[in-house]
Amino acid sequence: MLDDLRLFVEVSRRGSFAKAAEDLGIGAPTLSKRMLALEEKLGYPLLLRSARGLTLTNHGQAVVDKMAESLLALQAQSEALSTLEASTFHLLCPQNLMIGPLYNALQSFQAQHPEIQLHVEPANSVALLSQKRFDLTVRVGELDDSSVYQKRLGQIAVRAVVAKNIATTKTLFLPFKASQLPATDEWRALLAQFSHVSYVGDITLVRKLVSSANGAGVLPMTEIAALAAQSQTAFSYIGDCQFIRSIYALWPNQRTPPTHTRDFIELLQMRCQELDYLQGAVLSLN
Repeated sequence: MLDDLRLFVEVSRRGSFAKAAEDLGIGAPTLSKRMLALEEKLGYPLLLRSARGLTLTNHGQAVVDKMAESLLALQAQSEALSTLEASTFHLLCPQNLMIGPLYNALQSFQAQHPEIQLHVEPANSVALLSQKRFDLTVRVGELDDSSVYQKRLGQIAVRAVVAKNIATTKTLFLPFKASQLPATDEWRALLAQFSHVSYVGDITLVRKLVSSANGAGVLPMTEIAALAAQSQTAFSYIGDCQFIRSIYALWPNQRTPPTHTRDFIELLQMRCQELDYLQGAVLSLN
């Protein structure tokens, strides 16, 4: 009924079904039928129809006096919803990426949109996105959730690495579960070299353990880059085993991302293109 009341107000302002129909983009016969149906619902006539045009009844004038201003304001607010941008933005991203190679993208987004309240949740494990509030998620590895839209940003090579001064270690730290490792003879042979294989559920912690010469570790190039940049220790790769993990941006609800989400994705993609090791390159440790 609210929509029909709004149409009645629009008709009353123009004094003509034809003019109102043209301005509103609907057929004049359809508009006339909807006014008749509205009058039937209300139980009294709103318009006097004649060859000279339309005139408001007393009831019709009372409806206009009582409802016109609020109905037109509501319509204006409804139309503004199509261009409405939220004042907050929720980002889920692996902590090691956001404080590391993707930090510049985060900083640039905040500089471009100072009006946005940015909420960042470090998320190193793949959680059920249906249970999270988010505008954008960055994920690395295979994706199981088909309820969201996605764009591949880059890829990261993964290798086993060790400090050269303990190259004979029998301890290997894994930030990945066995199901995330390639089921190949090469990787099985590499794991067999170690008497102690420990699962550590945080990539940054594995990097620190390797950096402190506590053992070898299977690490993505993002962490190997940090090892090379932050440590005075020399490192080397163990064997030639390698696999690739893709980096994805994910967003909900609609194929074309909203403006702020699109802006963030573009900044992330630019950052990934700037760094070879976010495009699958293997860093030299020589």
